[in-house]
Amino acid sequence: MKLYKTLLAAVALAASSVALTGCDEDLAVPPLTIPSTDVRANTTIAEFKAKYWKTDNNFCTLVEKNDKGEDIILGGRIIASDAGGNIYQNVMLQDETGAITIATLTSSNDGLAHLYTKYKVGEEMYINVTGLYAGKYAGLFQIGTAGDYNGTPQTSKMPATDFLAHTFLNGLPKPDEVKSISMTIAEINAATSVEAQQKYQSQLVKIENVSWIGGGTETWGVSGSSSTAENRYLIDAEGNRLLARNSNRSDFCDQKLPAGHGNVEGILGYYNGTWQFLFRSPDDCTDFGGESYAPVVSGEGTAEDPYAVSSVLAGATGADKWVTGYIVGWIEGQVLSEGAHFTVPATVASNILLAASPDETNVANCIPVQLVAQTDVRTALNLKDHADNLGKQVCIKGELTSYFGSAGIKTPTLYTWGDKGDENGTTPTPTPPVEGDGNGEAATPFTADQVIAGATGTGVWMTGYIVGAVNDKSISDAAFAAPFSLKTNLLIAASATETDVTKCVPVQLPAGALRDALNLVDNVGNLGKQITLQGNLESYFTKNGMKSTSKYVWGDKGDTTPVVTTKFKKVTTITSGKQYLIVASGKAAQLNTAGYGYLQVADVTDNSGEIEADDANAFTITTVTGGYSIKMSDGRFVIQKGDFNSFNFTDSDAEGAVWTIAAQNDGTFKITNASTNKFVQYDSQYNSYGCYAESKGTLPSLYEKVN
Repeated sequence: MKLYKTLLAAVALAASSVALTGCDEDLAVPPLTIPSTDVRANTTIAEFKAKYWKTDNNFCTLVEKNDKGEDIILGGRIIASDAGGNIYQNVMLQDETGAITIATLTSSNDGLAHLYTKYKVGEEMYINVTGLYAGKYAGLFQIGTAGDYNGTPQTSKMPATDFLAHTFLNGLPKPDEVKSISMTIAEINAATSVEAQQKYQSQLVKIENVSWIGGGTETWGVSGSSSTAENRYLIDAEGNRLLARNSNRSDFCDQKLPAGHGNVEGILGYYNGTWQFLFRSPDDCTDFGGESYAPVVSGEGTAEDPYAVSSVLAGATGADKWVTGYIVGWIEGQVLSEGAHFTVPATVASNILLAASPDETNVANCIPVQLVAQTDVRTALNLKDHADNLGKQVCIKGELTSYFGSAGIKTPTLYTWGDKGDENGTTPTPTPPVEGDGNGEAATPFTADQVIAGATGTGVWMTGYIVGAVNDKSISDAAFAAPFSLKTNLLIAASATETDVTKCVPVQLPAGALRDALNLVDNVGNLGKQITLQGNLESYFTKNGMKSTSKYVWGDKGDTTPVVTTKFKKVTTITSGKQYLIVASGKAAQLNTAGYGYLQVADVTDNSGEIEADDANAFTITTVTGGYSIKMSDGRFVIQKGDFNSFNFTDSDAEGAVWTIAAQNDGTFKITNASTNKFVQYDSQYNSYGCYAESKGTLPSLYEKVN
């Protein structure tokens, strides 16, 4: 409505300027430009979704001409863009049959610094989708360009130039013609079918008589937070909850959520199977007042009277508080709404999800619990090692604070099974020792049988025989004789003649020299050889396997040769072709042997501007057109793709491989990707290097290798 009023004011100003010109010929106001186009839609949004929809969570399909040989045109009115900053680089378009998200990068260099300055709510818009891509990003159907997620195709944000070339506006905005659909939270949570997803994804929805959990006390977001958004929740009088994803970069993130109950209007987003409510501005909350439907805090947080999960969700805080609930799941990755799992086996041991009911599967009704490494609580409760814990009631003592951007428990110190705590704690049942003499060290590596039995560890050694490889996406596609079709993995067993896949350990072969030397597509002669490999023991092809494989030695022992360190000197300028350490807060970025991901770190010490470190972690920086290339010690370029904050690594000088590097006054460097405009930062929260659009970490210094 504010944009509409601004336009009316502009029209009034233009009209008044006409009247004034008769009195003062020198006074001139630029005429108001009203966009106009003859382009019209020939396909409805519902028809388009039905034609290009797949059940895959991530995919992209090139949109071609229709059966008549015509370009496919969609049209309608804009119902949301990036005004206010809570919806980022997306336009939502609605016609009489449905709504759709159009994902685009913004770029001031291309005349699209912000969407809302040109693409206003209520504006009539048409888009020629032929030549663009349709598909999903984490379950949300949208229009954009071809991207990938962990090697899987997905639909990502298109360049601003493509968006501008394919869209056409017609007339002045008419916000009053934007219509919302009335739904309840229960109806939204029940809308799980394909038909419901097609109908409701990206729609403008109105929900009446709901409250904010934390209304009147919590803010929309947390300004300056290292995370990009916060999870907040709406609740109705029946206790149904709906996740609202609020940006920490919005113009209103520091404002308090409305108290009482009222009506809300917003975009119905979708992320990895979970509906998310996206607000355009606080004006989307109306008629708030009276009582709140949010749960109240009950219990004292003591061992005898612990908080329930609902009390934590209602805002209970404090250190050394007891909470009781049921273990219902675990979280993968860094975002609660994206990574919540409610089935086992789990692939991580660092957290669990608690809920009031053992069969809860709505993440909005759960609280995340941190399981600190090398503690009894983690040893006993994690679902990776104890799948049978799923559904058990437990009481946990810890700090009630924000975790994964939601109310949760961190640094737990004690636990007991059941609905009451015990200040004496519970001694966990010891994990049975894995049979075998290996301990994962180079001289005494784990055997394949030990890994199958559950051995774990990071950077450990394992020995066995190369017996085959997985030829497709499932462990059931194991092959034990040529021809082999995938270079990305091996199967290791205790016997050179093993052909039972249940007695094999799958091993990931990251791109680079290690894959080139070991894969059975190019090196079928490796079949039957004994080998010792170093990597991380974790779930791979749904089995206990080895990933992030970094070294290998032929035979039954690992490499005990000590790492040779090289001297590096801190610099304020860079020289093309030289090798550099990337260092911030005493953490040097490490070589990443996978095909994508964040850069993990190694501890280093600066002694009067010099560091001694493994030169395998040095990056070669070379001048190229438009900036610099950055190459790891294994010869692969560091690049960025799509809208990710992580990196990709490629053998070729591909798109996204150009970086600008600017020295800062404090001796650090701003290393910016020329394609994404994101810059390299050390994130202390995750102890890794990523590449982000906003400041959320520490800029690195550069240390040049001393020859």
